[in-house]
Amino acid sequence: MRDGFRLPGYGGAAVFLRSHAVPATVFESDVPTLVFDVGLLSPDRFNQYLSRHTDEGFVERLAAFFFHAAADFHPEKSLPSFTDERLGLMISVCSSTDREVELDFSLAEDPESEDTERDEMTFETSRVVLATSAQTVSRLTGGVTTHFDGEL
Repeated sequence: MRDGFRLPGYGGAAVFLRSHAVPATVFESDVPTLVFDVGLLSPDRFNQYLSRHTDEGFVERLAAFFFHAAADFHPEKSLPSFTDERLGLMISVCSSTDREVELDFSLAEDPESEDTERDEMTFETSRVVLATSAQTVSRLTGGVTTHFDGEL
């Protein structure tokens, strides 16, 4: 099973997430493990990071972050950065207008290392795209998010 998600930005930039189950024998566990592939696309490069583990509630927290980035009047002031330590991902809102939000994505090349290089990308996207993304990102775990309670 592979489910994908794409957050498009202006100028050809995008962030991709793809989830898939890894057999239990790969990580020597009792059950298959859900992992994520992350892709950062800009007009001049595409980098992929494969089979990344995430902290508990990753998809739900990401959906709430996208929803608040779309709905808050000034998310750059009101919204704390999204972080997932295990994945090595941090997303911050840099600026916003009535229609657009500028996001900064920072991904550790090796999330298990303290002194790792980070792959960073900043792009603008629309508030409509972020609101839609809040709903569609839940497909990565087979769920559907239809309600946001205001909590991050």
